[in-house]
Amino acid sequence: MKKIFVALFALTILITPVFAQQELTNTEIEIEETQATTSTDQYFVLELKKGTQNPITKKIPFTIYITPNINSSKTQILWDVPSVFNIEKKHKEFVSLTKGQTYSFSASLTPNKSGLYEVSVNVISWQTDSNKSNSANYNIAIDKSLTVQPVDTMYYIYILLFILGIIGVSVLLFLLIKKGATILAKKAKTWLTPPY
Repeated sequence: MKKIFVALFALTILITPVFAQQELTNTEIEIEETQATTSTDQYFVLELKKGTQNPITKKIPFTIYITPNINSSKTQILWDVPSVFNIEKKHKEFVSLTKGQTYSFSASLTPNKSGLYEVSVNVISWQTDSNKSNSANYNIAIDKSLTVQPVDTMYYIYILLFILGIIGVSVLLFLLIKKGATILAKKAKTWLTPPY
């Protein structure tokens, strides 16, 4: 049993670099991949970061980091995404921000169609005299299997961890069933043996 786990661990370490070096063969769209975009103006400094896509649910996490250069008691955060995405915001639409502090707000996008899209986050400070705003944009390419292109190395690591988890649970269930069957067989043998 120990040899099996050592072999699976060695296989995981050997396969991971191979996945990281794979060419993009399943996409017609190639874009330069950056993990974050930054937008700065006199009102807000914005940084929009994309996380690693979940290989099971296909959700793509995005986080917007906001550093206001003004005090804003009523700030609206609007995610402007194409209709091919289902969006799950993890924050309120209106928030209060203090000058000089950095805040983070996140959302998950689930793609429904392949293509090249732009994700945009608009931050608007509602003021009595005039509204102050800034926005950050991120270009994202989705292939036919609804995977972000180019594929992040962590995406493959998540797939490997998922597969290893399934294998681990299967081995554990097998061992539990084997142990249970052995115990039941002993009890059945004792019960079925006639008294002398």
